[in-house]
Amino acid sequence: MVFVAFTWSCEDPNTLSVGKAFSGNNLQTILIDTFSVVTSTVQLDTFLTSNTGTVLLGRYQDDKLGVVSASSYFQVSYGGSFLPDYSSVYDSMVLVLPYNHTVTGDTTKQVKINAYQVTEQMMIRKQPAVSGIRLSPFSAGNGFFSSSSFRYNPTPFASGTVTFFPHTDTVSIRVSDKFGANWFRLAQQDSAHMFSIETNFVNTFFFGMYLNVDPSTVGSVAGFDPQKLKLRIYYKKYYGNYLRQTFHDFKIGSYYQFNNIQFDRSGTALASLQTSKGITSYQTGNISYVQPGTGLVTRLAFPSLKTFFANNPRLILNAANLIVYPEPGTFPKNLLPPSQLLLYTTDMTNIPLSSVAGGAAAINYDYVYGINTRYTFQLFS
Repeated sequence: MVFVAFTWSCEDPNTLSVGKAFSGNNLQTILIDTFSVVTSTVQLDTFLTSNTGTVLLGRYQDDKLGVVSASSYFQVSYGGSFLPDYSSVYDSMVLVLPYNHTVTGDTTKQVKINAYQVTEQMMIRKQPAVSGIRLSPFSAGNGFFSSSSFRYNPTPFASGTVTFFPHTDTVSIRVSDKFGANWFRLAQQDSAHMFSIETNFVNTFFFGMYLNVDPSTVGSVAGFDPQKLKLRIYYKKYYGNYLRQTFHDFKIGSYYQFNNIQFDRSGTALASLQTSKGITSYQTGNISYVQPGTGLVTRLAFPSLKTFFANNPRLILNAANLIVYPEPGTFPKNLLPPSQLLLYTTDMTNIPLSSVAGGAAAINYDYVYGINTRYTFQLFS
């Protein structure tokens, strides 16, 4: 993102008389020249990715920001007691992934999705109860983080090669018959009450699922709706004298769902970027970057701002705007800039501390010429 101006606004660069109502006073409206802005791209530490309402899955490459991959962990609940009788017959099992219609990257390339069984309990990381520790609002609280991971069985129980079509409804992947039939058989017996008591199911029988794409895949990252994601088991059941097809859904626990996000910036201008450190925009072609999924943010500094007010104590502030322009040509139709940018105060270690008053700006598109698309922060207060 190219940060262009921090200005105190006025209609004319010349000194203006306020009007006859103030005759005899020295009150005037003047334009203060644009302040210099020192920008740098900063890599934040790990951040909370649980309970975001989006399952991220895929892997894509950006020429300027490198390769980004997203995978997801989540807990599965049985969604109610599942006890098929012995006369019922297993048919099949599928993993259903409903899109939430967000995507980035090249959706023309196929991706191979793998689903694995988590082999340890998914324990929530809790915030330490120690006072005096500064925490980013992105990492404060209990939950799972972008770097969190758990052990899983290396052999997938479901695999499928698909092409993401985020404008359609769902992706469905067939679960291996060995895995699905075993679940069905255990549910028929249910000697240990795994399918009739939820705590037994999630804490003893099936700790959770890990979903990723094959590491050789470089295409796109798509978003899915965890509230609608499910494992569905199809089976035939007798209704009277007729054997009819039916199904049961094992749904996803949204609180125990989180995204693991990895990135590799080798071969880019940000290759030397370290956690909580910054690279000045002078080293990146006078461009700084924002990529929220990986914790990439832009730091702004205004070296002359405090001294200006200190040296001009009689000034009365009229307006203050921060105007941010996306770099032209970096947001084609399939990769739009963020709909909104946010401002936070920070300390010298680049930890975001708190939001700024007026620190939210929605994008304003220039549909006529395409050169004045911008975000404007109203920072008067």
